[in-house]
Amino acid sequence: MEFVPSLFFWQFTVSALAILGVMSLIIGYNSKEKSFLLYTIYTFFLLFYFILISPYDIEWRDQLLATRFKSLRWYTQVIYNCSYFLFFLYFLDVKKYLYAFYIFIRKVVGIAFLAGTSIFVYAMVTNNSSLFDNFYIYVFVPILFLFAIYALFRACSIPGKLKYFFIMGGGFFIVLAMIALFFPIMGWELFAINPFTFFYIGIFVEQFVFALGLAYKVKEINFTLLQKSIENEQIKEEQNKILEEKLKEKEIENISVMAKAEEERVSRLKSKFENEIHHLHLTSLQNQMNPHFIFNALNSIKVFLIDNEKQKAVYFLNKFSKLIRSILESSNVEKISLEEELSILALYVSIENIRFEEDINFTIKNPENIDLQSIWLPSMILQPFVENAIWHGLMLRKGKKHIDLILSQSENAVILLIRDNGIGREESKQNIVRKSFEKKSIGLKITQDRLNHFNQKYGCNYFFKINDLENEKNLAIGTEIEFVFCFKQP
Repeated sequence: MEFVPSLFFWQFTVSALAILGVMSLIIGYNSKEKSFLLYTIYTFFLLFYFILISPYDIEWRDQLLATRFKSLRWYTQVIYNCSYFLFFLYFLDVKKYLYAFYIFIRKVVGIAFLAGTSIFVYAMVTNNSSLFDNFYIYVFVPILFLFAIYALFRACSIPGKLKYFFIMGGGFFIVLAMIALFFPIMGWELFAINPFTFFYIGIFVEQFVFALGLAYKVKEINFTLLQKSIENEQIKEEQNKILEEKLKEKEIENISVMAKAEEERVSRLKSKFENEIHHLHLTSLQNQMNPHFIFNALNSIKVFLIDNEKQKAVYFLNKFSKLIRSILESSNVEKISLEEELSILALYVSIENIRFEEDINFTIKNPENIDLQSIWLPSMILQPFVENAIWHGLMLRKGKKHIDLILSQSENAVILLIRDNGIGREESKQNIVRKSFEKKSIGLKITQDRLNHFNQKYGCNYFFKINDLENEKNLAIGTEIEFVFCFKQP
């Protein structure tokens, strides 16, 4: 059998492309390295082109190229050449070293691919293959040749040894590919050898050099990973040594100061606890009675005297002095009975009622005859809620006004409801006349803090919650404070 160089190199090159393409696909899939994946795309379309120009008779190929797809073999070259330049970008990491050139290549490749695809589709639709053939030979190939030379030139400035693989493989292929393309067009012959033989040899050499380059790149990647691993281990060892030294220092320091720290901690907790008690005591005294109430009460006595209503003035003064005496007495003790607390509340409301002409109906209901002397609580803990009910609910309401204190007993607690028929919390917040939002919120916080301290000290579980009362039409009809007292006597 006669030896045919072109047939031999075609077979040899196709085999090499298939093997290298599969290997690069496997490596690229496992390593996620883009240069291997792009090389796979490049070799796939190059292999497809080799099938289209196969010296063997392939029926499906001949039928395909006899149709509107006559220019497919040229268009395939457009695709693998575009893939070639993208492979070049990631193989040499052009983005890292020549960012502007990287952007330029991407734009040129994008334009070339779009132009080639558009002309190929037009040639296929119009069944005019000569249009795309002329575009490829006289436009695409010259520009591609110049661009490839320029890319090889720029690659020289990239640091590292990978550039030599690209320059050698790409340069050898460009020379032989140009011989294979232009010698038949110009009618030249070279040693009576089929021009495609040079193309096959160029592809084979290029693929062989690129394969060596990719192997070298894998070696570099592994070396980089190994160096990073060694560096990380060294850093970790140094950090562990430093950490161990610091831990030893801290351990010695902790042992030496542990007794002193514990003593200081106990002292601080004791001091903090005493300060909190003192603070709560002072703030409770400051908030037990609104200073405006005292001023207004004295002013009312003055008005009675001016109007020569001495009997009313004396009556009012007696009640006021009794209330002040009760407040002062209760401020000297940590707890009072619920019975005493309610009597102070009744006295307070009666004084407010004298000022407002008996407009508020105040009742205390104990239908179950609960023993109020057995329930202990912080003094003046309920007064702020009654004061809020009067000034922020009832005073802004027209018609009958009432405050009802209703006592009931559950299985393990006594419940006290402070219920008013005022305008409700939402409308009160929106009323521009009200000017004591801050005082009210502070008063509630102080009340909660006093309850928390009382519960902690005496092992109780006192708490309160605020309920908005509404009618069937969801309109506000008042506010309800629900206080829950446990049975355990402090």
